Amino acid sequence: MLLADFISLKDNESFIEIGSGVGCLSFIIFSRYLNFKRAILVEVQQEAFDVLKRNIEENGLQDRVILVNNDARELPSLFPKMANSFDVLFTNPPYMKRQEGRISPYRVKAISTTELLLTLTDIARVASYFLKIKGRLYMIHRSERLKEIILDLDSFGLEVKRMTFVYTSQGKPSKRVLVEARKGGRPGVKIEPPIFL
Repeated sequence: MLLADFISLKDNESFIEIGSGVGCLSFIIFSRYLNFKRAILVEVQQEAFDVLKRNIEENGLQDRVILVNNDARELPSLFPKMANSFDVLFTNPPYMKRQEGRISPYRVKAISTTELLLTLTDIARVASYFLKIKGRLYMIHRSERLKEIILDLDSFGLEVKRMTFVYTSQGKPSKRVLVEARKGGRPGVKIEPPIFL
C-alpha cells in the first residue's frame, strides 16, 4: 500500500486516520509501529465501521484505539480537549470534486470517491486542529489537484514538506501524488524519486 510506505511514525507517537474503512491501512501501521501511543480511527460508513470495530477487538487494541463512526468534520466538537495533541494524521480521501464527472449511484462508493462528505479543505481544517506544532499530515491524492492541495493546506498552517509522484507507466502523466505536510513547518519541499506501479 503506497501510503503506508510513505508514512513515518516514531516511538510513542499518536495518530488519527480519517476514512479508515475496515482498517487495512491502520493495521499496517500498527504492525510496523508497535509502540504507538494512541490512535483515533474515523469511518463514517456503518458497514465498514462494524468490520473495523470487530477487527480492533479481535486484535486486542480497544484500549489504545478510539473508534469513531461519525462525519470527520465533527471531530473537533467531539474531542475539544484533544486539540494540538496528535503527532500524525493520515488519510486516503475522496479524490473527485462533487461537480466533476459522474457520481456513483451506489452511496458507499460515492462517499469513498467523491467529496460528498469530506473535502480537501475539511481535511486541512481537521488536521490543523488536532496536530501539534511540527505534527505531520500524510495523504495520497490526484496529482492534477496539487495546486489546490498546497493552497488548502497552507491556509491552515500546514506546509508541504515532502512529496512523491506516482505513475502507472513510463511516458504517461502522474495520476497520484503522496504528500507530507507539517503544521508550522518552514517553507521548502523535498521531491522524492517517482514511484512506478
